[in-house]
Amino acid sequence: MTSGVRAKRDGAALDAFVRATELPLLILAIVMIPVIAIPLAFDLDPGVDRALLAANWTIWAIFAVELGVRTYLAPARVDYLIRHWYDVIIVVLPFLRPLRAVRAGRAFQLVRVIRLAAFIVRIRQTAGTILARHHLDYALATSIATVFISAALVTRFEQDTGSSLDHFGTALWWSVVTVTTVGYGDFSPESPAGRGVALVLMFVGIGLFGLIAANIAAFFLADQEEERTDALLEEIRELRRQVDRLEEAVRSAQPDQRTERTTGGDD
Repeated sequence: MTSGVRAKRDGAALDAFVRATELPLLILAIVMIPVIAIPLAFDLDPGVDRALLAANWTIWAIFAVELGVRTYLAPARVDYLIRHWYDVIIVVLPFLRPLRAVRAGRAFQLVRVIRLAAFIVRIRQTAGTILARHHLDYALATSIATVFISAALVTRFEQDTGSSLDHFGTALWWSVVTVTTVGYGDFSPESPAGRGVALVLMFVGIGLFGLIAANIAAFFLADQEEERTDALLEEIRELRRQVDRLEEAVRSAQPDQRTERTTGGDD
């Protein structure tokens, strides 16, 4: 019973910690991609290389602390580490000294590629969790599908109009520009059907970014709502404690009353 309550309490603490840190760490994981990838692709000046190395180790330290806290709070720590194997790779891989010793060799490059892949998995997992929590996963998937379908339809509709959108690559570029409401204006459909597709795509873009903006606002307001909820729950717990103390006082007084009645009867 006690272990079950402790596991439930630790699980709640873990969920609260993950919710509080997932967005900042998602941003750091995204930042880590160029920090790892740039030295793989380019020969850098020593100063730039040292700056990227310092950023690398700083971000690594943050992820190491975060993994340590999450593992400590997890009810089943080994299972948690197995399920979050990509975080283990992110933290443990830099400690493989035999590979670090051959900094310029292929082994070191392989270490960087593996760490890069682990960060990409971490980004995908965290971003997917955040999108699903705010019901943005289906909206994003629908929008991406709409972009490709619109590009294919416009390519078909613009075949005989002399428009530049009669190639799928150009139509896909136009579709992305339209759905993001950037509207460069370098390409536009000429056929009535193509313009109808453009109209649908515009509304999809407006709706998508309106939904994203609303969820961003809700994300920042969620902390305030959570604080109010925590304060209310604390008041309820305090009332419960007071009720428990009153019940205990009543139970303690009952034997004394029975004793007094018994004594009075004997007299």
